[in-house]
Amino acid sequence: MSTLVMPTTSFADLAFELRIYANREVLANHGVEVFLARYPNERLGVTLDQLRESAALVGQASMLLSLLAPHEAAVRALVEAAAPALAEPIGERHACPAGR
Repeated sequence: MSTLVMPTTSFADLAFELRIYANREVLANHGVEVFLARYPNERLGVTLDQLRESAALVGQASMLLSLLAPHEAAVRALVEAAAPALAEPIGERHACPAGR
Protein backbone atom coordinates (compact mmCIF):
# COMPACT_ATOMS: atom_id res chain seq x y z
CA MET A 1 0.00 0.00 0.00
CA SER A 2 1.21 3.50 -0.67
CA THR A 3 0.98 6.38 1.75
CA LEU A 4 0.68 10.04 0.81
CA VAL A 5 3.79 11.95 1.83
CA MET A 6 4.38 15.69 1.61
CA PRO A 7 7.71 16.32 -0.10
CA THR A 8 10.38 18.09 1.92
CA THR A 9 11.78 19.82 -1.18
CA SER A 10 10.40 23.31 -1.81
CA PHE A 11 7.67 23.71 -4.40
CA ALA A 12 9.88 26.12 -6.37
CA ASP A 13 12.69 23.54 -6.55
CA LEU A 14 10.26 20.79 -7.56
CA ALA A 15 8.75 23.04 -10.25
CA PHE A 16 12.23 23.78 -11.61
CA GLU A 17 13.14 20.07 -11.71
CA LEU A 18 9.84 19.24 -13.42
CA ARG A 19 10.50 21.92 -16.06
CA ILE A 20 13.88 20.32 -16.77
CA TYR A 21 12.23 16.89 -16.97
CA ALA A 22 9.50 18.21 -19.30
CA ASN A 23 12.14 19.77 -21.57
CA ARG A 24 14.01 16.45 -21.69
CA GLU A 25 10.80 14.67 -22.63
CA VAL A 26 10.12 17.17 -25.40
CA LEU A 27 13.65 16.66 -26.78
CA ALA A 28 13.28 12.88 -26.57
CA ASN A 29 9.91 13.11 -28.32
CA HIS A 30 11.53 15.16 -31.08
CA GLY A 31 14.10 12.39 -31.53
CA VAL A 32 11.29 9.85 -31.86
CA GLU A 33 9.52 12.07 -34.41
CA VAL A 34 12.71 12.37 -36.49
CA PHE A 35 13.17 8.60 -36.34
CA LEU A 36 9.56 8.00 -37.42
CA ALA A 37 9.93 10.47 -40.30
CA ARG A 38 12.82 8.36 -41.60
CA TYR A 39 11.36 4.96 -40.71
CA PRO A 40 7.55 5.20 -40.60
CA ASN A 41 5.83 2.69 -38.36
CA GLU A 42 2.06 2.85 -37.94
CA ARG A 43 2.16 0.94 -34.64
CA LEU A 44 4.20 3.69 -32.96
CA GLY A 45 1.72 6.52 -33.66
CA VAL A 46 -0.17 5.91 -30.43
CA THR A 47 3.09 5.74 -28.50
CA LEU A 48 4.16 9.14 -29.87
CA ASP A 49 0.82 10.65 -28.83
CA GLN A 50 1.27 9.17 -25.36
CA LEU A 51 4.78 10.64 -25.14
CA ARG A 52 3.48 14.07 -26.09
CA GLU A 53 0.67 13.81 -23.53
CA SER A 54 3.14 12.76 -20.84
CA ALA A 55 5.40 15.75 -21.56
CA ALA A 56 2.38 18.06 -21.46
CA LEU A 57 1.27 16.67 -18.08
CA VAL A 58 4.75 17.14 -16.61
CA GLY A 59 4.72 20.72 -17.90
CA GLN A 60 1.30 21.31 -16.32
CA ALA A 61 2.49 19.88 -12.99
CA SER A 62 5.46 22.25 -13.13
CA MET A 63 3.17 25.22 -13.79
CA LEU A 64 0.88 24.20 -10.91
CA LEU A 65 3.80 23.97 -8.49
CA SER A 66 5.10 27.33 -9.72
CA LEU A 67 1.70 28.87 -8.98
CA LEU A 68 1.56 27.23 -5.55
CA ALA A 69 5.14 28.16 -4.58
CA PRO A 70 4.22 31.61 -3.16
CA HIS A 71 1.56 29.88 -1.01
CA GLU A 72 3.69 26.90 0.01
CA ALA A 73 3.43 27.53 3.76
CA ALA A 74 -0.38 27.61 3.60
CA VAL A 75 -0.53 24.44 1.48
CA ARG A 76 1.81 22.63 3.86
CA ALA A 77 -0.31 23.76 6.84
CA LEU A 78 -3.45 22.39 5.16
CA VAL A 79 -1.74 19.07 4.48
CA GLU A 80 -0.39 18.85 8.02
CA ALA A 81 -3.89 19.52 9.40
CA ALA A 82 -5.18 16.59 7.35
CA ALA A 83 -2.14 14.43 8.16
CA PRO A 84 -3.91 11.83 10.34
CA ALA A 85 -6.33 10.97 7.53
CA LEU A 86 -3.60 11.05 4.88
CA ALA A 87 -1.18 8.93 6.91
CA GLU A 88 -3.48 5.91 6.60
CA PRO A 89 -2.55 3.72 3.60
CA ILE A 90 -4.64 4.67 0.57
CA GLY A 91 -6.01 1.17 -0.02
CA GLU A 92 -7.40 0.94 3.51
CA ARG A 93 -9.21 4.28 3.27
CA HIS A 94 -11.02 3.22 0.11
CA ALA A 95 -11.50 -0.47 0.88
CA CYS A 96 -14.94 -1.95 0.36
CA PRO A 97 -16.71 -3.30 3.44
CA ALA A 98 -16.42 -7.06 3.92
CA GLY A 99 -18.91 -9.09 1.98
CA ARG A 100 -19.21 -6.74 -0.97
